[in-house]
Amino acid sequence: MSSEPTNPDREAEKTARETVPASAAQQSRASEWDEASESSKSSESPHQFAQAVSASMSANMRRTANGDVDVLHAIGGWRGLVESSLPAVAFLVLFTVTKELNLSLIAALVAAAAFTLIRLVQGSKLVSALTGLVGVAICAFAAYRTGNASDYFVVGFWTNGLYSLGYLVSMAVRWPITGLIFGVIRGEGLTWRKNPVRVRQYMLATWIITILMLLRLAVQMPLYFANAVEALGATRLIMGLPLYALGVWLAWRVSAPGEASPGEAAEARDAEEAEAPETANSADSAEGSGVAEGSEGSENR
Repeated sequence: MSSEPTNPDREAEKTARETVPASAAQQSRASEWDEASESSKSSESPHQFAQAVSASMSANMRRTANGDVDVLHAIGGWRGLVESSLPAVAFLVLFTVTKELNLSLIAALVAAAAFTLIRLVQGSKLVSALTGLVGVAICAFAAYRTGNASDYFVVGFWTNGLYSLGYLVSMAVRWPITGLIFGVIRGEGLTWRKNPVRVRQYMLATWIITILMLLRLAVQMPLYFANAVEALGATRLIMGLPLYALGVWLAWRVSAPGEASPGEAAEARDAEEAEAPETANSADSAEGSGVAEGSEGSENR
């Protein structure tokens, strides 16, 4: 003889039927939270990479006591200026006087090796001490391999070209390199990217340095193809670190966060207000999900 389920049995069945959809809903929300978390992480990763690049590139930059960029420090100080220039000067002077390529290359290498030895004796790290010597050795090898004195300077063309390309790409993706560098030493970090006015200022600053690097190529490459070694060497020295220092100073000045005009201030406010609803919606969504979970948990109980 069969008997109907007792009241406790019916209550258990009812609880089981209610628990299954509730568990499914909780799993669905958990999946949504995981997806949101992954999306948040993926959006943060470019910023983390940019912060790392920014910190690395700004390592050789600092401000003076009056708040300006320390241009001399940016080019390595007087020591950096001498160490980077003297090997090229030795090469250029000896080649101009003797027309002996091998002797001129040896003079450049000896000058670079002397600076490297001094750095090592003074306790500098091996990598930083050898950097200058390796650079001069590459230039010397390029000229020795072809037998053409002008090729001593050809490595600089490639360096300028790659740097110019990097600066152009940074502007194309609206992450101007000067913003990454100056933002750190100004204490802005990456907050300048939220302000359209600051982005335009750093875009202009990046254009200044890019144009100066492209100007080097426009002036020096015709001299290279004309095999005018003396003129090429002289322009290389003049348009080297001194021109770079001028570019850094100009870029710093045009990107200074001065008092904004009424139109620029309104544009900055609009950008901030555009971000505010997104943040509020995310917070409301998270709060709503938490309330819903709590409500369903109470019903299940």
